[in-house]
Amino acid sequence: MSDKDRFDSESGYCRMLGHEVNFSYCRIAKNGIPCFKIMDCWFQRLPIAGYMEENYSEDEIKEILEKPASKITTLYDLIEKARSRS
Repeated sequence: MSDKDRFDSESGYCRMLGHEVNFSYCRIAKNGIPCFKIMDCWFQRLPIAGYMEENYSEDEIKEILEKPASKITTLYDLIEKARSRS
């Protein structure tokens, strides 16, 4: 077992999904990188800050924790891209 997956069997409540998930899901939820809420959801149960610092660079952590664009913004961007192709 590698260092990144040492907490994979731990489970906790996911506020975004509304049910229990294993840490392994949170670790790869965003196209293979951790969910942007990983620090918020796990800080009470795991040494998550240290885990992130040990396994990801400062730039990677910044990217991971960046809140994703809203669904409306994403939809608007897709519509604009489609319009520009026409």
